[in-house]
Amino acid sequence: MAYEIQMTQTAPQLVAAIKTRTSRKTISSDIATGFGTLVHALASAGATAAGPPMVIYHSMIDEETEGDIELCIPVATPVESSNDIYSCEVGGDHIAMVMHRGPYHELSAAYGAITQWIGEHGHSPAGPPREIYLNDPQTVAPEDLLTRVEWPIAPPET
Repeated sequence: MAYEIQMTQTAPQLVAAIKTRTSRKTISSDIATGFGTLVHALASAGATAAGPPMVIYHSMIDEETEGDIELCIPVATPVESSNDIYSCEVGGDHIAMVMHRGPYHELSAAYGAITQWIGEHGHSPAGPPREIYLNDPQTVAPEDLLTRVEWPIAPPET
């Protein structure tokens, strides 16, 4: 798949969030459990999602290394903090962005493309990457899943 990398500025976005530590082996179930917890908390608070869910990858996760992720659901108003759930803002940064169509386990190709583009254009990462899930894996075939990968970047050094 050929990837087209774009640059843009994102607006800050209020989210309800929860952090967890995960491994390559358990990441799918950890993400599903975390989003389930967030959806339940939003329903209990009388809040609704104001955009697609996302995961922020605060550390590298590979076959040998666990890492920290932050699961987020955009909301219109802050959600009261409880049971490890909190509200915060994400975004408001200059990003490199790429769209991926296909199964989540093939996202590494999108990361390879965006990483190469960042280096080739003289940028450097300025924060952790995030994945925004634009459709629902429970209602869409794996080959039709749409995921936007965003990576905050610093301007090229002159």
